[in-house]
Amino acid sequence: MSTKADFREAIAAQPVWLQKAADLAGEALTGVTQHWGADETVAVVGMGASTNAGAVFVASLRERGVRAVNLDASSVSRFPPGYQPADHVIIISESGRSPEPIAAMARLGVTPIVVTNDPASPVTAGAGLVVPLGGFVDSGVYTIGYTTTLVALAAVASSFGVQVADPGALAVVAETALQDFASAAPALAEALDERWFLDIAGQGPSAGSAQAAALLFREAPGLATSPFETLQYLHGPMESSGPHSATMLFGDGRENGVAAQLRDAGALVIQLVTHPGGTPGAYHLSKAADGYAGAVAEIVFAQLIAAELAARRGVKVGDFRFPQKDTKLP
Repeated sequence: MSTKADFREAIAAQPVWLQKAADLAGEALTGVTQHWGADETVAVVGMGASTNAGAVFVASLRERGVRAVNLDASSVSRFPPGYQPADHVIIISESGRSPEPIAAMARLGVTPIVVTNDPASPVTAGAGLVVPLGGFVDSGVYTIGYTTTLVALAAVASSFGVQVADPGALAVVAETALQDFASAAPALAEALDERWFLDIAGQGPSAGSAQAAALLFREAPGLATSPFETLQYLHGPMESSGPHSATMLFGDGRENGVAAQLRDAGALVIQLVTHPGGTPGAYHLSKAADGYAGAVAEIVFAQLIAAELAARRGVKVGDFRFPQKDTKLP
């Protein structure tokens, strides 16, 4: 797909595409009768934002007792041929043209499930099952592709006997987040624009959201970011925080104490809680969507702020300063 959607328009369009992705995944997975066994391992393989979606998914599988690993396709492509890190493999490639996932397929020794926006793309060759995302035109910095991937992965898990979230309900989560947080985004972007860097932290599935949001802020407005698991953040990384820094926190567990310490140090704290509540200084989703579903709200929250920050900085999102000729096949 040669053209790209406007960043803001793609953000706003997500609820429609998430619902379509849920419908398409349901159709693609209708014939599945197998369940993932208790003694089996599920691997997710992707690059870039797809890897971040995999982190959210794998954390949710582990919470439900499923043995799961999230692998960079670039690493897998260097495995010996036939190397089998898992019993079941899901390969994610929105474009279907990233060379690393395609190369990884030849190394895994397992016929994979492929999640892609283009069922006719090279990544689907050799797939046992293809789950389409919808054939949309995404923004240059992925928005629709990321959230629809979360929908597709939830549908795959459900079909194989594991409930991480209701795929058909995730469109409502995105719509709620758009309504709840759009008005706050300009002021948050203005405050963030005065800071040198942004740390982003969360636990469980929200640690995957932290990875996705960190990539988003680097790609869209060009802000220096680092993602952390919340408890790892306590072990040294937060020591660089102060009046020059900002931290985005996903969650209201140990994150509450972190927020208080950072505010005392003069750091900008942007805390999101994906359920109603009274956490001081935090932004709350008006309808509860915790865990895997909450990851949809977390990335939409970050997208809205990133769009405003890019506008403030005069950045045309998707016009990359360092274009790479070898990250997509022709």
